[in-house]
Amino acid sequence: MVATMALGYFGIVMWASSAIMLYSMMCILTLGWAAVVSLPFAIMSEKVDKSRMGFFMGIFNLSVVLPQLIASSLVGTIIKNAGDKGITFIISGISLAISAALWLLVSDKKKA
Repeated sequence: MVATMALGYFGIVMWASSAIMLYSMMCILTLGWAAVVSLPFAIMSEKVDKSRMGFFMGIFNLSVVLPQLIASSLVGTIIKNAGDKGITFIISGISLAISAALWLLVSDKKKA
């Protein structure tokens, strides 16, 4: 799904010359985003003691939200000052493509 998001960002740069194409690429992005947002919570719910689930989910949520708040306040300034606004989509696509490649190295070793 991370690779799908990378394709969506690259699609925005290459094909989003109309509003319909932009929205189409954004729909592709939502498929990956849904997985990126929900899978860590699903994994954590299997690994954390049920009696402390709320506490750990809250801490995990803070570890996701606080960096997003900080980044969003800085990224707006960077994008505003960038000459080519499309560079942000290229950077996002490259970052997600690298992430997708690294995920291929992760193996699932189940205990017998």
